[in-house]
Amino acid sequence: MAAPQRISHKRELYYILCIAAVVLILLFSFLGPGGYVELRKARLELQEQSARVEEIKRRNNEHRKTIEELRSNKDALEKHARRKGYAREDEIIQQLPEE
Repeated sequence: MAAPQRISHKRELYYILCIAAVVLILLFSFLGPGGYVELRKARLELQEQSARVEEIKRRNNEHRKTIEELRSNKDALEKHARRKGYAREDEIIQQLPEE
């Protein structure tokens, strides 16, 4: 009956070092610079900035529509001016205190 072969200490040390190296590489790629955590943060920031850009574009389009309406429609221009507190030359503006 043959005795089971024992793995040498050098080979055991080699396996332990290989496993430790793989674990360190995985940790570094996950937590290190340019790793998964930073990539996740960058993606979230990109989503936030994209949403902000879309909101600004939407507001710009609203402003453009308002400008075009004010340029083409005299009634809309007068309504807008009155909301801003302007009046015609012969009119008197009475401002009442807010409650």
